Amino acid sequence: MKRRKFLQLSALSSASALFLNGHKVSAFSKTALLNNIPAAIIEGRSLVMIQLLGGNDGLNTLIPLDQYDDYASLRPTVKLANSGINAAINLDGTLPLQDQMLLHPALVGFKSLYDAGKLNVINSVGYPIGNKSHFAGRALILKGGDGTTENSNKTSGWMARFLHSGYNYAEYLDPLGIQLGSKKPSLGFHSEHEHKVDVNLTGQNVSGYYNVISSIGNPEPTNLPDSEFAANVAYMAQTEKATNEYSQRISEVFDAGSNSAVSYPDYDLADQLKTVARMIKGGSKTKIFLVTAGGYDTHADQVVSGDTHTGTHAELLKELGDSVKAFQDDMEAMGIDEKVVSATFTEFGRKPLENGNLGTDHGNLGPMFVIGSAVNPGVTGTNLDLSSIVKHFDEGQMQHDYRQVFTTLIGDFLGASSDVITGTEFSDYDGDQKLDLIGTNQKALSTDRVEVAKNQLTVYPNPIEEEFVMKYESKVTYRGYLVIYNISGAVIFTMPYDFDFGVNILPPIDMYNFEAGHYILAIKDNFNKTMAKQRLVKK
Repeated sequence: MKRRKFLQLSALSSASALFLNGHKVSAFSKTALLNNIPAAIIEGRSLVMIQLLGGNDGLNTLIPLDQYDDYASLRPTVKLANSGINAAINLDGTLPLQDQMLLHPALVGFKSLYDAGKLNVINSVGYPIGNKSHFAGRALILKGGDGTTENSNKTSGWMARFLHSGYNYAEYLDPLGIQLGSKKPSLGFHSEHEHKVDVNLTGQNVSGYYNVISSIGNPEPTNLPDSEFAANVAYMAQTEKATNEYSQRISEVFDAGSNSAVSYPDYDLADQLKTVARMIKGGSKTKIFLVTAGGYDTHADQVVSGDTHTGTHAELLKELGDSVKAFQDDMEAMGIDEKVVSATFTEFGRKPLENGNLGTDHGNLGPMFVIGSAVNPGVTGTNLDLSSIVKHFDEGQMQHDYRQVFTTLIGDFLGASSDVITGTEFSDYDGDQKLDLIGTNQKALSTDRVEVAKNQLTVYPNPIEEEFVMKYESKVTYRGYLVIYNISGAVIFTMPYDFDFGVNILPPIDMYNFEAGHYILAIKDNFNKTMAKQRLVKK
C-alpha cells in the first residue's frame, strides 16, 4: 500500500462520510443483532434528529403567557414584547390560560406547523443532574446519560445501540444512520465494534461517489506476519470494504431522488434537510438522519437592544422554523410525509435570568419540538413556574426526561420492541413512561410487534457481607460477561461466562475485599450490550 493511500485511510477513521448538496454526510453502518420487528411495521420510516448546538434559550423560544410579568422581571433587556407588530405569537389561544404560551416571532414556520396539526411542543425537558459544559452536556445526551454516576460513563451512543439492537444490517442496502452538517462524527452513532472511515465529496452531483471510494487504497496484502502492523492493515481493508458496500447505494438513492417544487430558504439547515428529503424520495431506508445547526451559545448579543425580536437568536430560530416548514412541505408534496418524524434537541437550556450582556448563560431545562404528519399535535406538559426563580430553574421542575422523547419515537414510530428499547438502554422510559407523541393510527402498535420477555436477574443476599449468588434467566444462549462497576462507573470486576437459554445459577461471587458501598452488576453480551443489571450494596 502506498504511504499516501495509507494516510488517506488511517487519518480519516471516523464514520463513513461524504458531501451531499454541499453538506458533509457521515454514514454509520453495520448492526450486529437481529431485528425483532416485522418489516411491514417500519418499512420506509425514518427519524430526522435536529441537533441545536450551543444550548437553545427555551424561555425566549416559549414564554408562559400568564407569567409575562415574572418573565420581564428576569429579562428586562432581552425580553420579547407581548404586544405590538413584532410581539411574540400566541401559540394556541384555545388552551387554558395557565397553559398558553408566546412563541418567538421568528418561529412563524413552527406556528404554521402547529396550526396544521403537525407539531407537538414538549415542555420542561431535561435530565436529573444537569451538566452545563457544552462537551459534557452533548456527550450525555448523545450517549443516553443523565448526569448521575451510574449513567455518566457510557461508551457508546444511544443511536448506535438502538440500531445494533433493532436491525439486521444484512437486510438493508442503506446505512442505518446518516449524519449531515458536521465534520465531527456524532457521539450518538459511536459504537466500539464498527469499522469507520471518512470520505469527503463536494458538490450537488454525487454520481461519482462510488468511483471515488472504490479507488482508495489497494488490495489487502497477503501472508503478513502476525503483528500489530498486520492487524492495522486488515482493519484498513475492512474499512474500505464496508465503505464500498454503501457508497454506490448512497449515490444511487441521491441520483434517483428529487425534491418537489417547494422552495427551501437559503440556510445551511435547509440544505441539509433538502438532501434528506431527496434521499428518502430516492428510496433510502436509512432509519436515523442526524442534522445539525450551530450558533445557539448566546452569551452576548442574543438580541438587539431595543429591537429584541431581532438579533442572533431570532436569526437562528428563523432558520430552524423556516427550514423545518419547507422540509415538511416538501415531504407532503412528494407524498412521503407519513414516513418521517423530526425532533429537535439541544445539550441544555439557558438561565431564565439574563446576564447583562444582552444574552443568557448556560442553564438546564427547555422545550423540545416533534414534527410530522404522524405526530399527535398539541402541547405536552405545562409551563415552567417563573415565580420563585433566582438564577436557574429548579431541576425539580423537570417534567420530561429527554429519553422519554427518544424512547417514544423509536418505539411508537419506528416500532422498537421492548427488547430493542432495553438494548438501547432506555427501558426505564418504556411502557407508561412513553409520551403521547404519535397519532393513534400511526403507532407501531404493540399487538403487531414481536415482544420478547426481558432477561431476569436476581442477586441474593443483597446487601452483601462476603459473597452473593446470582440467578439469571436468559432468553438466548450466548457468550457474555459479568461486570461490576463502582459508583464512579469504573469497572472493578469482570468475568466471562457462557450463558444458556433459561435459568443460569452462577457460582458464588466473592466481594469480601470490596469496600462498603454501592455497586452496579451488569450482564453484557459479546457486543458490550447490557442484557440485565442490578444494584448491589456491600456492607
